[in-house]
Amino acid sequence: MFWGAFFSFLYIISLLRSNSGRDVDFHLPFELLHIALTIVVVYLNLRVLIPKLYESGKYRLYGLVLVASVILNAFLIVAVIRFIPEFKPPFVVHNKPSLLLSVPMIFIQLFMVGVTSALHFMRANLDLQKEALSHKDIESSKLKAELDSLKAQVNPHFLFNSLNNIYSHSLLESPKTPELILKLSGLLNHIIYECQDEEVPLEKEMEFLSNYIALEKVRIDDSIQVDLKMDVTDPSMMITPLLFVPLVENAFKHGVNISSGTPFIHVELTQSESCLKFSCTNLRDHFENDPTRNGGIGLENVRKRLELIYPEAHKFEIKEDEQQFYVELTIPLGTNIQ
Repeated sequence: MFWGAFFSFLYIISLLRSNSGRDVDFHLPFELLHIALTIVVVYLNLRVLIPKLYESGKYRLYGLVLVASVILNAFLIVAVIRFIPEFKPPFVVHNKPSLLLSVPMIFIQLFMVGVTSALHFMRANLDLQKEALSHKDIESSKLKAELDSLKAQVNPHFLFNSLNNIYSHSLLESPKTPELILKLSGLLNHIIYECQDEEVPLEKEMEFLSNYIALEKVRIDDSIQVDLKMDVTDPSMMITPLLFVPLVENAFKHGVNISSGTPFIHVELTQSESCLKFSCTNLRDHFENDPTRNGGIGLENVRKRLELIYPEAHKFEIKEDEQQFYVELTIPLGTNIQ
């Protein structure tokens, strides 16, 4: 299409140079020669000079070779006209035209080389942009798939523990079983329907956390102190779902069944400007030697999700001594829900 348009352009120029349309027949051999040799120098530039010299940073050598190729090509056109009369166009009066005729040929071919080079670099730039977007889409898809996988691991883990609790109460025919089922139903509603989005309102996570702790308190001894404090000024802020429950779940798993002391679990959620701070402290048994306590599904999933969602924008610390186990998480908050 490009070279067809160029040939049409030359054809129109020939018509304008002629006194009548009949003389264009005499122009055709010359124009075919002109376009053929122009194609040679253009593709020499696109396929050889640009990849071998220009893209290698040899700009001076590239310019010299390109100009030399164009000049040689122009002289070749004039030489053909001088020695083969059939190619001489009617606007050339002398039988053997001067070599000065090569000057306009040089400018025309330099113009064509410039146009095709510009088109080449535009297409190369578009290809790079498409490749970058494609790479970004692939990375985004991988990130989303990994986050979905990690979040999917949280749901069955939590569900498995909750169903175990309800099963234990049902065996004992506990009157608390209906209450447990009702609370579990509310929690599952949040997980199945509301947590499919990347972010949820903070108030939904607060309600989920409160119901979860209430569900866990039903199964433990009344002597275990469980405190939940939430000081949030704007509960409509958006947050990544299911970040806190694995940390609380870990505290109930390792902080209630101990051999000495008075077990306790303190959970606190505080909003400060655009950040949200979560902390969870529980008494630990210094005789306990559980290799999964610092890892496992819960804590490791939280760590991975934080690295993917809030890279270099979060703070996640785990501290422990012989008496207590302490987890602190600080994350930035999103925008207000509309």
